[in-house]
Amino acid sequence: MDSYKHSCPFCGQHIEYTVGYCGKQMQCPMCSQTVTFPALPPGRKGTTLRVSSLQRKTERKWQLPRALTFLLNFEHWNVVWQCAVPFLIIGALLAGAFYVKKKFSDAPEAVTTPVIQVDPDAWQKTTDMTKAEMAVKDRMKELEAAHLQADMAERLRRQTKSADSLQTKRADEQVELTQKMLTAARQRFDRANDLYRQLGGNVDYRSQLKIY
Repeated sequence: MDSYKHSCPFCGQHIEYTVGYCGKQMQCPMCSQTVTFPALPPGRKGTTLRVSSLQRKTERKWQLPRALTFLLNFEHWNVVWQCAVPFLIIGALLAGAFYVKKKFSDAPEAVTTPVIQVDPDAWQKTTDMTKAEMAVKDRMKELEAAHLQADMAERLRRQTKSADSLQTKRADEQVELTQKMLTAARQRFDRANDLYRQLGGNVDYRSQLKIY
C-alpha cells in the first residue's frame, strides 16, 4: 500500500499516512495539534464536487480549534480583565439599584392623613365678628354726624344771643335736641364697640374718634 507524507501546519513535522487516512484527522505526534490529511493523495488528479465539499468541511473543522487555540494562547488576558472588572462592578451595582427600586416602588406608600380639629362654630363666629365690626363703623359715622349737628347748633345759639327772646329760645331748644342725639349716638357706639371687643375684635375704634 502506498504511503504519503504530510507536514503538520503547526510544527512542520512530517507525518506518513496511507490512502485510508485521506480526508481524516489525527493528532500530530510532535505538537499534539489536530492535523487534517488531504482528501486526495498527492499526484492524483480529478476532483469532484463531493471531494471539494469534503475539503471545505474539513477546513472548517480544523479552523475552529485553531481559533480557540489563539484565544487560549492570548498573552494579555490579565490586562483585559483589569479593564473589564470596573465595568462589571458598575453594572452589578446598577442592576441591584434597579431591582431594589422596582421592588419598593411597586408597594403602595402609606398615606398619612393629617387630623384637623375643626371648630363647628368657627363660621358663625367669623360671621358675627364681621357684622359687629360693620356695626361699629356705622355707629362711628352716626356719632360723627351727631357731633357735627351739635356743634352747629351751639354756634347758632351764640350768634342769636343779641336777638329777640323767641330766636334765642329756639336756638336753646335746638342745642338741647342735638345734645340728646349726640348722647344717644355715643351710647349706640359704645354698645356696638363692646360687642365687637367681646367677639375678639382687636381694633381700637374708640381711639380713632377724635370727638369722643
